[in-house]
Amino acid sequence: MNYFELFSLPATFSVDQTLLSATYRELQKQYHPDKFAICSDSERLTAMQKSTEINDAYHTLKNSCLRAQYLLLLAGLDIALEQRTLQDTNFLMQQMEWRETIASFTEDDEHEIERFAENIHKQVIDLESLIESQLSLNEIEAAADSVRKLKFMLKLQIELELLEEKLFD
Repeated sequence: MNYFELFSLPATFSVDQTLLSATYRELQKQYHPDKFAICSDSERLTAMQKSTEINDAYHTLKNSCLRAQYLLLLAGLDIALEQRTLQDTNFLMQQMEWRETIASFTEDDEHEIERFAENIHKQVIDLESLIESQLSLNEIEAAADSVRKLKFMLKLQIELELLEEKLFD
């Protein structure tokens, strides 16, 4: 089943997170395996599978990058496990600069790290907005490239968080 249909949501990049969470709780109440403890093995298995599907759908729809990848999959383009390199040389050069910047940070750079993190966060928001626009215009290949960039930016945020833990904890 389509994850958007499962949650009775339109298949768009922008998702009402409050409605998503509320629907998730309702679906879990309805299909939680504990409710089927005294049922037949077949019914318990079906409930477990449905509960797993609900969890997978919720996790996918809650996360902007996974949701974008899922929308691309629905459009016929599966980029989830690809190892394709971006062809955007400007972005590749920017990646190198960002990594060099992160590598140069020390515990004396707390304010610079904070500004850098804010800049990266803004880049993520801008990419999410661009992806939403590209998907709404059915610009699948362009959206796929933007999702590839978003994946990199989200990894960069994690690297920065790990560095901050290492430097300041």
